[in-house]
Amino acid sequence: MCPLVPTAAPRDVAVEVMNTTVLRVSWTPVPPATLRGHLKGYHVHWLRKRSFLNPDKILDERHTLSFPGKRTHAIVPNLDAFSEYTLTVNVFNKKGNGPSSDPVTFNTPEGVPEQVPILTTSNAQKESIRLVWAPPLVANGILTGYLLQYHLINETTKEARDSWEMNITGPDTTHWQLEGLEEGSLYLFHLSACTRAGCGPPLAQESSTATPAPVASVDGNHNCSLSFPRLIPDRATHPPPLAPGLLNISSYVSDTSAKISWTAREEQQDSQLYVAYMNNRDGNWRISKAVNASQSFHVIDGLNPGTVYTVRLMAKSLLDNASIFEDVIQTQVTGAAGQPRSISTKGWFIGTMCAVALLTLIVLTVCFMRRNQGGKYAGTPPPGRQDVVAMDKVKEKEDLHPDEESQAMNDDTFCEYSKPSVLELYEDEPRRHFSTFRHEIG
Repeated sequence: MCPLVPTAAPRDVAVEVMNTTVLRVSWTPVPPATLRGHLKGYHVHWLRKRSFLNPDKILDERHTLSFPGKRTHAIVPNLDAFSEYTLTVNVFNKKGNGPSSDPVTFNTPEGVPEQVPILTTSNAQKESIRLVWAPPLVANGILTGYLLQYHLINETTKEARDSWEMNITGPDTTHWQLEGLEEGSLYLFHLSACTRAGCGPPLAQESSTATPAPVASVDGNHNCSLSFPRLIPDRATHPPPLAPGLLNISSYVSDTSAKISWTAREEQQDSQLYVAYMNNRDGNWRISKAVNASQSFHVIDGLNPGTVYTVRLMAKSLLDNASIFEDVIQTQVTGAAGQPRSISTKGWFIGTMCAVALLTLIVLTVCFMRRNQGGKYAGTPPPGRQDVVAMDKVKEKEDLHPDEESQAMNDDTFCEYSKPSVLELYEDEPRRHFSTFRHEIG
């Protein structure tokens, strides 16, 4: 038996986008006869289909809110800016949910970006300072640039003596050289990322320009007057925060990635780090999300093969460009097929194999020619062996045609015969020739 759930869906569903993250949804209630029980409330379902910052990526982020009682509208919070959504509404009773309404599609507008994750200063000169930062992790729209505000600070009262503001156009800009500053002065910088909807919350950073070197002046009475750099209050009496005690910092590089490894001391296991890297060709810095020191490594993906990068490991507490580790690395080069080249494709290896093959062919040719020359005189023994061969032939003839004297001797006696040595053959050679000659005449 089927449960008695509602049979009708809410009608006339409409949405009103109030801002980048909140909307108001309204509907016409279902007829009471279709409830089939006591009305418990309404469910609002919404699905985030895609972000306009990456429209080709299909999302499937589903959310639901329940609103009890008899209602005709509701407020839906926590939406993502610059995204496409669909929304449906259904009524429910004690037994379950009724059918959903027809989906309504809506878009959220661009919002202001989140705060930039890091802002550092470097290369402080007498009248200039270099600022380096990373883009916001969540832009909430299309970045149009950055808003930089900086103030000259009175070191005694800590109040701003003067202020300036400038727009830095270009969403890919991650560094700026600020000129025309006062030497030996303290400045406070505020940097915000901006979209067409406005600029996000700023990140602050203090830094001082360089102080002139001590100058000694000597008058005619040989009295020396020295001028020394001024000490900045609070900075001279309070040491900077300690960097995480990292040991064994190293980097391993492949063709498209780099792995930065470290060992954290026990008291620094909960410290947070940033890994920043720059393609030395374009000079643009990119930075990772905060990494816990206990993780012991961080992998940088998406690098270009055969490219030089500068890598920095920085502590979150040190935003004044105090790098814990800095290294210049170069990614490996892959073969045409995207894999490391085999040794069989190396030029020196191919040349060596060709030389060995040619030498082997020459040796075989010489051996073959010498063998053909030796076969032409196969029946003629070497000069040193002709006498021995002749005596062997005489011996064979005597065995086949023994003379009568020798036969009689063999018949009357049982003398043991052994094969003569080469020396004996030479000594008996005249007798053997005479015996052979007599046998032939007889």
